[in-house]
Amino acid sequence: MENNNFFELIHNAELFNDATMTLFMKKFNMNVNISQILALSKLKEEGPQKSTALAVSLGYTSGAITKLTNNLVKGGYIKREPQEHDRRVILISITDKGLEVLEEAQNQGQNMRNEVYSVLNTDEVNQLLNIQKKLYERVKQLNADNK
Repeated sequence: MENNNFFELIHNAELFNDATMTLFMKKFNMNVNISQILALSKLKEEGPQKSTALAVSLGYTSGAITKLTNNLVKGGYIKREPQEHDRRVILISITDKGLEVLEEAQNQGQNMRNEVYSVLNTDEVNQLLNIQKKLYERVKQLNADNK
């Protein structure tokens, strides 16, 4: 591989991701962003949890998760619940309003996936997914080796 191709590959991946997120946010005309949708999805899948656990699972800092959860609480999409056995322990859970916005986001995501990936046949989609997974695992391994 030519040296210049490495940077072109990374740049094209960034362009694709940015353009895809921009298109999604234009079509999904609600007051939540991608990070908030990911948090709502985690809470739906894994149930109530501490903000620190949510931050770790999403790869966010404690400051970032605080800002994100504050905005979701203000919007009524999640709630914070002190635990009876220890009032210092506060779990975050998704509300019915959060479930509704998440379902709408997932529907829009499905529509976009159909639109965007319609230029690829089934084999190409599977190849792309396999390549992305393989590269991701390699980069994770390299990061672990270089700690």
